[in-house]
Amino acid sequence: IEQGVWGRTGFERKRIIFKHTIREVIMGGKGKKVLIIDDDPDFVASTGKVLKTAGYEVIEAFSGKEGLQKSKSDRPDLFIIDLMMETYSEGSNVVKALSEDKDTKDKPRIMITSIDMKGPWESYSEEQSLGCYLVLQKPVSPKQLLESIENALRWT
Repeated sequence: IEQGVWGRTGFERKRIIFKHTIREVIMGGKGKKVLIIDDDPDFVASTGKVLKTAGYEVIEAFSGKEGLQKSKSDRPDLFIIDLMMETYSEGSNVVKALSEDKDTKDKPRIMITSIDMKGPWESYSEEQSLGCYLVLQKPVSPKQLLESIENALRWT
């Protein structure tokens, strides 16, 4: 369902409203592996708890380098990557490396960032999303995160 929303500049934007309840999404993971790459231990812990509750196997990495190593050793089904970690470009460097690796290039990637690059409801172009399935802005609700992961795994 699409809903019109007024942006900061007065132009109308559209956003998608999800109609699933959290119960409909819970246990949708069924053992799929999700690698969370973020330098914020609180974000990794809270996101990991949400995903584990939903039935996902969670792999944690606290730097881009560690994330790339775990992408090879643990073979996750989906990646959640923070845009800005130790350096401003670390997240984009990780996405680029995953996109160029034959084992991970077809796996869905969700970029998460606290940087307000365009506003919370406007979609990102292919260049701005760096080849990720989706770009979400922190804070992300558990419901939105689970639905985004479910859709990414279903449609990629």
